[in-house]
Amino acid sequence: MVTAGLDHSLSGGEYDASHYHHRARPTVSHGIHGRIANTPARLLGYGETWQGSRAVLWAEGEVRQAAVFGEHLLLRRRIEADLGGTEIRLTDTVLNQGFDPTPHMLLYHTDLGWPLLDEGTTFEAPLVATRWRNASAQAENAGSHVEFGPPVDGFAEQVYEHVLEPGPDGLVRARLSNPRLLRAFEIEFDPAELPVLIEWVNLRAGDYVVGLEPSTHHVEGEAAARADGTMIWLGHGESRSYHSTFRFLRL
Repeated sequence: MVTAGLDHSLSGGEYDASHYHHRARPTVSHGIHGRIANTPARLLGYGETWQGSRAVLWAEGEVRQAAVFGEHLLLRRRIEADLGGTEIRLTDTVLNQGFDPTPHMLLYHTDLGWPLLDEGTTFEAPLVATRWRNASAQAENAGSHVEFGPPVDGFAEQVYEHVLEPGPDGLVRARLSNPRLLRAFEIEFDPAELPVLIEWVNLRAGDYVVGLEPSTHHVEGEAAARADGTMIWLGHGESRSYHSTFRFLRL
């Protein structure tokens, strides 16, 4: 899982930076998925918590993304796993420690490959609709994005944005299932925090991966979010929190 953000995710480009109030820096340039994944983290602590006979292993850390005349965002992350369990729980809080309103975007690029991904592996989710797909996914020979074949030389990546139906608990779940191995991986998240699920299909030989990517924003990225008013702006001291579970299942 690669974290994309904190002020930008999805496609790169040049964007207005007038909110930082510095004439010598009228714009800011972003590469794909921002720079938080390339920023060193600081370990705050780790340990175990006992709840009766249940042991919870945990670790906490933070990553600071800051620039002069730019953003000053802090990501605090807690990772939990039950001893002997089959899931990893992630709690993230993104805090604006700067004094300017700052754009905020977040995406979890969760990539799954072989042996879970194999010929016959299926994508399963409570799909309501597919809101967007790229040109390769729209092609007549695109194939299925819910049941996958073997690696393909020169495969052109396919990108889909899905609308999912929350369960009775208000959460959504998406998984890859391998009927031959009788194993599955499931990601669970709150659509109130992460309203978008992007499916990345890259069956190219040598890569061969499917990504399940919960996101704060639609697949069109930062320019569209600024234009349609869906961009998240964090004021000084404001924060957003996100809760996700990565679960491994026997079928």
